[in-house]
Amino acid sequence: MSPFWTSGQPIAVLASEAPIEFRWHRHLHRVQHISDHWRIHLDWWEEEVWRDYWEVTTDSGFWCVLYCDLLTGAWHLERIYE
Repeated sequence: MSPFWTSGQPIAVLASEAPIEFRWHRHLHRVQHISDHWRIHLDWWEEEVWRDYWEVTTDSGFWCVLYCDLLTGAWHLERIYE
């Protein structure tokens, strides 16, 4: 089973249009390949959700989903594939 966090794990990301690298658990992960990108924008009751999602593979073979909360600018790690 792949780890999945609905609220995401906060991470530090260097990005331009797309994520370039990120730090998680004190390790630097450089994005090698972006396999998917999508955006969601929901106005669910009183909490708006507006996010850009990126499915990436890193230079070390780490395969995961990151998202940027477009309302706050905060980045999160949402899923790790094993």
